[in-house]
Amino acid sequence: RRIAKELGCSSAALYRYFNSKSELMYYVSLNTLEGYIIRLNQAEKTWRGVWDIYVGVWYCYSQEAFRHPKDYNRLFFEHTNEYLGGAMKEFYQMFGTADFWGRDFEMCKKCMKAGAISEENALILNRMSCILYKGYFKGVMDDGIEEDEIEERVHSFIDDLDIIVKALASELQGYDGYFKQKREKN
Repeated sequence: RRIAKELGCSSAALYRYFNSKSELMYYVSLNTLEGYIIRLNQAEKTWRGVWDIYVGVWYCYSQEAFRHPKDYNRLFFEHTNEYLGGAMKEFYQMFGTADFWGRDFEMCKKCMKAGAISEENALILNRMSCILYKGYFKGVMDDGIEEDEIEERVHSFIDDLDIIVKALASELQGYDGYFKQKREKN
């Protein structure tokens, strides 16, 4: 009703365009992707190799997801309405696939193509990265997080992801950890 009032129409008019409140909220949540896209554009200027890219995308994503957990949960994990999934398919097409796990595996394939990881280990990296992220994200969803705690939580996630990368990579190509790389560059 509040949204209808702000738009100067009736609640009934909104339902002509949206099947449910959750669909409307889904489209409202799309706005939070702007921060992620801005972070990616800024960060990619500093990336030097495939591992910087791989871990850097996770860094940008987790920064925004931990800031806006309800929106990111709605956008990436609540695929209960087939109609809502269509909008996210467009977003995922930027990564060449239409699902969360597939997006990560597309990045793993780039690491494989660069000779930085075997196919077998890329499959393991994909599984472990996504499960690790979902565990951190569930903690944020269940327990909440204060703004001043976000950076520390993101750093913990990225440090854990770096351990997995270093254990599975066949060639680190000079990569020694996401935050260490950034400190050395500055």
